[in-house]
Amino acid sequence: MILIVDQASLRVISNSLGMYKLMENRVYLVEQLIKARAPYRRSAPIYFLSPTEQSVNLLIDDWTRSRKRKEPLYADNVFVYFTNALPDHLFSKIKACKPLVKRLKALGEVNVDFITKQKDAFHLDMNSAKCFTDLYRSSPSPAVVDEIASKLVTVCASLNEYPHIRHKASSRVGTSVANIFNQKFTSFIGKNKNWWYHGDSLHTKRGRSTLLILSRDDDCLSPLVHEFTYQCMVKDILPMDEDKIKVESQNAGDGVVDKEVLLNEKDEVWVQLRGKHIADVLTTLSTRIRDIVNSNTGVALNTKSSKKSLSMNQMAKALKALPEYQELMSKLSQHLQISHQCMDIFKRQGLLDLSDIEQTLATGKDDEGKSPRLSDMVDMVENQLRNTHDPVSRFRLLAIFIQSQTGMKPTDQGRLFTAANLGPKESMALSNLEALGIPLVQPMTTSRVGSVLR
Repeated sequence: MILIVDQASLRVISNSLGMYKLMENRVYLVEQLIKARAPYRRSAPIYFLSPTEQSVNLLIDDWTRSRKRKEPLYADNVFVYFTNALPDHLFSKIKACKPLVKRLKALGEVNVDFITKQKDAFHLDMNSAKCFTDLYRSSPSPAVVDEIASKLVTVCASLNEYPHIRHKASSRVGTSVANIFNQKFTSFIGKNKNWWYHGDSLHTKRGRSTLLILSRDDDCLSPLVHEFTYQCMVKDILPMDEDKIKVESQNAGDGVVDKEVLLNEKDEVWVQLRGKHIADVLTTLSTRIRDIVNSNTGVALNTKSSKKSLSMNQMAKALKALPEYQELMSKLSQHLQISHQCMDIFKRQGLLDLSDIEQTLATGKDDEGKSPRLSDMVDMVENQLRNTHDPVSRFRLLAIFIQSQTGMKPTDQGRLFTAANLGPKESMALSNLEALGIPLVQPMTTSRVGSVLR
């Protein structure tokens, strides 16, 4: 069989299954719907598509005769599945294509319109910047709310969960998503009589779950405060493209080349270490490499001291001398390099001092558990802004200060903005805090105005 996908469904597949798993199920080729394809008349096609106008039109084109194509591309048994509920008007389009309908052996909705990035985590694969704009205008965009709710329905349907819904009553976004989700899920249950859920009369091992819907305005601090677990540091301060990151690697000629590696569920070392603090990661990696090398009684390094501290170069040499551990050592070496890259940036950008101030602002307490005076915090933030070279870190610190104090005092605004020295991009991002209900500057009271005028 041949699997034909569009861009959205390809991302779902590639984050869930590998080609080997597909081949085990008789799929020997994956092709993209939007691209020109060679005919395979002896192969049955499985279309796995998102329920969009473009994908349905391209599906119909595959089975509509034209001047360019007199014969169908594939064999006469056609299987069509969608990641989400197919709208009625698109279903009508498919019904109207007689050449397709007469070959159709299956037409279904799989309900997997989300990306499974980790074993216990998923995301909806939506453009976060566009969503922010569309959700936090004067009123949330109905189209975006509808898309979020539809995707959440597929998550709950796949997990066999019929959740209780909880949201903050004052949240416009949370209320909108909750209401549309409830409507769509009720409709889904009505149309799928055989679908079951945890907590129904036949599945009582555990009760119904709770879906807690939070909006970004419920917590603006978390994305801005630096966190030092391994995964957070890698995603935050290193250049990554999706799950791909480049690390230096020794080639056969002892030269150094950049190697692209994937940090995902298939990397067991990454899965084991990603939730640990970066200091623990460095200790764990060094210990594991040292234990492997020392298990060969120092032969690899031609040294008698099993307790000798190993440098990065020594570890790399040991890797070549221990072929039976090569794959594991390669992984450990990669992560040691990545974690050292994180620590180099950590030291270069002075993130330890910066994080101390961030934590004081976020919690209202210093490292001794005392509540510092506002004037002292303003001085502390101003000095840190002047000493921080990274513009994004300056933006983050100023944004954290504004949120923790619910806006700057008018008398502090000038000095903090001057110290931050934000560019146009960061200034625009900072102004977007007001869309989340956080004023940049505290309003002047009558008493304040009078004191300023005097």
